[in-house]
Amino acid sequence: MKKKLAIVLVVLMLVAALGGCGGKKGGITVGSKQFTENILLGEIYAQLIEAKTDIPVTRKLNLGGTSVCVPSMEKGEIDLYFEYTGTAYNEILDHEMRPGTSSDEILNICKTELNARGFTMFDPVGLNNTYAIAVKSARVNEFGVSAISELAPLSSGLKFGAGHSFYARIHDGYDGIVSTYGLNFKDSLKMDTSLLYEAVDTGDLDVIVVFGTDSLLKKYDMTILEDDRGVFPPYHGAPLCKNETLEKYPELADVLNSLADAIDNNTIQELNYQVDVENRSVEDVAKEFLTQNGYI
Repeated sequence: MKKKLAIVLVVLMLVAALGGCGGKKGGITVGSKQFTENILLGEIYAQLIEAKTDIPVTRKLNLGGTSVCVPSMEKGEIDLYFEYTGTAYNEILDHEMRPGTSSDEILNICKTELNARGFTMFDPVGLNNTYAIAVKSARVNEFGVSAISELAPLSSGLKFGAGHSFYARIHDGYDGIVSTYGLNFKDSLKMDTSLLYEAVDTGDLDVIVVFGTDSLLKKYDMTILEDDRGVFPPYHGAPLCKNETLEKYPELADVLNSLADAIDNNTIQELNYQVDVENRSVEDVAKEFLTQNGYI
């Protein structure tokens, strides 16, 4: 009987030990969406937390989109991830995105309404990963343009291209820019976004739709035209964290706000480029950024 009791006690001790190690009861889990920029920012925050606190960090990067990350936070599978104001406003809070809504207004609504749902959105880091209209830098002088409105008198001789989803957007998609800016392109082609840069590089397209932080903007030497009539809403990026986690680890707040206004579009473009084009590891790029800028 004593032998059986001893065996049971040993088994219970092993289960408890393994449970403590696997569950990370004394730590947090950082998640991310499934594209380079978001994975990279997730890693940056994971390393920053590890360097600045004693909180153990587990990574669940490359999870999926907002529709995956938010439920994961609600179920306690992750504690934080990097989100964008426009996405939070539209997809999480279900507000209709309209041109002209100010970035401050969107941020304030996001912070207030997300907090009511148990999440804290921190101050944006500076980048704005919204849609943008771009042309080859070599052709900027040829066209004599710096803003989208200046394309109108030239558009009938230009070929335009964008990803399929851009044409389905109501206010900030193809119909929106055409009506707002009075554009009348010679051709308008839908294609996979991965092919757009090659098409504009070979001259098959003249004007394409990009995201403002794309690494390929640097690779293909593209210039973004000013959205001077405000068609594209802001998609400023910031950490999104569970209130419950912040209550448990109040020291996290200062860490998550420490990169406010520290990563603009040029900076994240360069970091994305190092991963996507130079094939450097996310871990190395994140560590180098934090080290070189004195964060760790």
